[in-house]
Amino acid sequence: MPLMPGDILHDRYRIEDLLAQGGMSTVYKAWDLRLQVFCAVKEMVPYPGLDEKSLAQLRAQFLQEAQVLAELRHPTMPRVTDHFEEQGYAYLVMDYVEGQRLDVIIAERGALPIDMVFGWARELVDALNHCHEHGVIHRDVKPQNVIITPEGRAMLVDFGLVKVLNLQDRRTRTVMRGLGTPEYAPPEQYDAELGSTDERTDVYSLGATLYHALTGTPPPTATQRIVDPSLLKPVRHYAREVPREIDEAIIRALALQPAQRFASVQEMAQALFGPPPPRTHRRVLDWWSHLTRPGGDPLATVVLTGLSRLSRPRRWLVLGSALVAVLVLLM
Repeated sequence: MPLMPGDILHDRYRIEDLLAQGGMSTVYKAWDLRLQVFCAVKEMVPYPGLDEKSLAQLRAQFLQEAQVLAELRHPTMPRVTDHFEEQGYAYLVMDYVEGQRLDVIIAERGALPIDMVFGWARELVDALNHCHEHGVIHRDVKPQNVIITPEGRAMLVDFGLVKVLNLQDRRTRTVMRGLGTPEYAPPEQYDAELGSTDERTDVYSLGATLYHALTGTPPPTATQRIVDPSLLKPVRHYAREVPREIDEAIIRALALQPAQRFASVQEMAQALFGPPPPRTHRRVLDWWSHLTRPGGDPLATVVLTGLSRLSRPRRWLVLGSALVAVLVLLM
């Protein structure tokens, strides 16, 4: 039975609104009565007619995955802050992310500029790499699960199909495999007996998401492409301004055979963005990125405010000294 606004879970979370509903879960916006903040509450909704043994296994897996997700901390993913069972149902509590879904932005604007998409792509790569380093495969990367915040950051949300990998055994399977959304799910995700979803599954889904954002058109499903491989058009068929090497990288990420894709999101990132800069370069670039974002980095705001209060000669002296320091770091 669906939860209604005003219902209170765990003597703490007051349901405010329905956010999303899928095959295996329902997500609500809720108010945390203890911390006085909004949060997202995900309720596990098993398929009708599931036998008691499978239901018990699924519930145990849901709670196990909640514990693993609670250990993930990354600025482009909502934190999992709580998990519990109540009246036979399992729940997961996460940060509530304010913003607009990427699929809605694409529907409104069509194909998006490459610079904009690549800014978000870097953040999604970082989020997925963080997941993979902790043995977690998202398995449902798609524009509907990417929230663009008011500050312009991409947040990867909804771990409804998450798979916890045994890092010593890549064949680990979940109790019940979700299929995901056809346009963004690779073929190995359709067969519960294959047990072969791994990092390359997220590589495929990220490639499909970038394809959709750059072209304004979702890629054909894996089953459609098996029947007619020519249905997958190059990115440049829709967006001529996309460099050829970027087009080739995205098409490679969308290979039907996992062995033909990039082995990891990091390898995919190098094909898209080039090799990562040295750590000191990265720090400067990250700071500049925050500085130029709407809302900006608080530290950058303080620095700019301080500079604005100096006389012009002193301002140039400070800026010149800072430039010298940056050049030394980059040498």
